[in-house]
Amino acid sequence: MSSGSTMVDQGARDLGSLRLRGLLTLVTGIVLIVAAVFALTAGVGAIWHKVTATPAIAATSATAAATASSSAVSLKLSINPAPLGGVKGPDGLVHDAFVPGALTMTAGTNYDVTIYNYDTQSHAWMLPELNIDAMVPAGSASSPSVTHFTITPKSAGTFQWFCPLPCDKWGMAHNGFMRGYLTVKS
Repeated sequence: MSSGSTMVDQGARDLGSLRLRGLLTLVTGIVLIVAAVFALTAGVGAIWHKVTATPAIAATSATAAATASSSAVSLKLSINPAPLGGVKGPDGLVHDAFVPGALTMTAGTNYDVTIYNYDTQSHAWMLPELNIDAMVPAGSASSPSVTHFTITPKSAGTFQWFCPLPCDKWGMAHNGFMRGYLTVKS
């Protein structure tokens, strides 16, 4: 082999080595940025949970005491309760769900609704015909978030409620999971 071809081979190896180092530096930088963004959003999520969950619990206690003297009917819903952390669907899988999924009320009656969220994801309980849009912060299996609101349906009918936040795609498409019906009787 001539000295000219040796220099070309050495130069090609050096160029390849520089490219590899550059690629490794780029990948390392991307990983560090992703880790920083993840850490920041996890921290913000934890702070948001603290800020939104604690007042909901306090408001529940104060409102429950105030409505205890009224004729409000207490109604409790759970999101992903134990032991499954959801509800088993006909497909054999456990899906996100509000329990119970079907509700019945009487027109003109005040209902004191409390939602316990055992899921680590936020949800919402929305029923546009009755102007209900209740945001439900994330909780956990050991410390559910608590959301409280009042419904007083005025007239009889059947109304669809749903969770508008993207969570369990299957559950969002099936009644009795992330959507269902409220039947109001006269």
